[in-house]
Amino acid sequence: MARIVVAGGSLPGVAAAARLARAGHEVTLVEAGHRIGGRLARPGVWAPVIDFPAPLRDLFRKSGRPFDAELGRRGLRLAPAPPAVHRFADGTELPWPTDRAEQWHLLCDRYSPAVAARWRDTLDALDETWQRLRPLGLEADPGGRPRHLRRALARAGLDPRDTVEHLARRLDHPHLSELVRDTARLTGSDPRETPAFWASRLSVQRTFGRWQLVDAAGVPLPATALLDALEQRLATRGVRVLTSTNVTAIRPDGVATDSGDLPADAAVSALDPWLLRRLTKAGTPPPWARLEAAHAPHVTVTDDDGPPEPAEEVDHTPAGPIVTYRRPDAHGTEVVVHDHTRTTPDPGAGVRWHGARTWTHLPGVRTRNPRLFTASTSGRAGNEPWAQLLTGALAAYAAHAELTGEDIRPSNRDYRP
Repeated sequence: MARIVVAGGSLPGVAAAARLARAGHEVTLVEAGHRIGGRLARPGVWAPVIDFPAPLRDLFRKSGRPFDAELGRRGLRLAPAPPAVHRFADGTELPWPTDRAEQWHLLCDRYSPAVAARWRDTLDALDETWQRLRPLGLEADPGGRPRHLRRALARAGLDPRDTVEHLARRLDHPHLSELVRDTARLTGSDPRETPAFWASRLSVQRTFGRWQLVDAAGVPLPATALLDALEQRLATRGVRVLTSTNVTAIRPDGVATDSGDLPADAAVSALDPWLLRRLTKAGTPPPWARLEAAHAPHVTVTDDDGPPEPAEEVDHTPAGPIVTYRRPDAHGTEVVVHDHTRTTPDPGAGVRWHGARTWTHLPGVRTRNPRLFTASTSGRAGNEPWAQLLTGALAAYAAHAELTGEDIRPSNRDYRP
C-alpha cells in the first residue's frame, strides 16, 4: 500500500485519514492546531445539536468499532435534541419539532391546515431534491469541468438560478419563510444568492432528526467530545498525527512542513482551497480561485445561573438569526451564542454562495495532479459537519482507487455517479 499525507485535521481530513488507514495505507495527518478538528475544535464553534448522524456512524463502522458501541465504551450516547424555540420579530414563539406529523399538527394548531399543507408540500419536494443531490457531491463525486457540472444539474432537474429567497417567497409565510432563508444564513451565505436546492437541509432534519451527545445520566455534552473518539480511532488505525505543525508546501513527491519533509505517494488536502493554491504554487487559476469564503458567525461561550435545562433558541432579526444554546455544566449553565448578525469571512468555514455558478466552481475531490486530492469544508457536499464527513469519504475513495485500482465505494447503485 501507499504512503499518504493528509494536510489538515478538520473533519474531512480526519474522515479521509481513518478510511485510508483502514484500507491499509500508511497515513500521516498534519494539523496546525493543538488537536484535530480544525475550526470546530474552537470553543463553541461546533454547535451541540447534531444533524444527520449517519455519516458519523458510517465512518466508525467502515474504520473499526461501530459508532454507538464506541460511544457506549465512553458512557455516552446520542439522544434526541429538544425542539428549537424560534422567536420572530412580531413576538411569535414557535417550538419547532423535526417530526413530520408533529410539524403538521403544530402548524394546524398555530396557523391553519392550509399553511400546514403548504409546508408539507414544500418539504416533500425538498425530499426529492435531496435524492437528486446524492450523486452530485454527497455520495459520489461528479467531477468534470463547470460546463459538464451544469449539464449534470440539468439532468437532475435542478436549476441553480432558483434561489432560497425565491423558495421562501413562494412559501409566502412570515415565519416559515424565515426557516427556509436560514438554510442559507446559517451556513454563511445570502438567501438571494444561494440555490434553492440548498434548502433540502430542512428535509434532512425532518428525515433524520436532530440529536445531542449525552452522558450516562442524560446530561448534554458539547459536540467537541466527539473529537476524543475520533482521535482514538485514528490511533487505533495507526495514523501518525502531527499537531502544532504547519504545512509549508505540497509537492509531487510529498508534503513539506515547518518540522521537516514528509515523503508521500499521494496527498489529501483538507485545507481551505485558497491556502492549497498557495502551497501548491498552482499556475493557471482553477475555477474555485474566484470564490469567496463563507461568513462565519460571531461565537461566544459564557456561563450564567439561568435554568439548567438544555435549550436552543433562535431569534430572527432583520440582520440575521441569533442562535443560543444552553446546557448544564459544572459552573451552572453554559451559554453558547452563534450571532449571524455579526459575521466575518472565514476560509475554514467553506464557500459563500454567489449565484448559479458557485456550485459548478466548487472544488471536487480530484485535482489536476492525479496524486493530490481535496477534502475540505468547501466541497460540494457543504460545510456542515455531516457534509464534511461525506467529502472526506469521497476523497478516500478517489485516492485509494488511483493508488490501487480498487473501488471501495458503497456498492449501492444509487450511490454511483
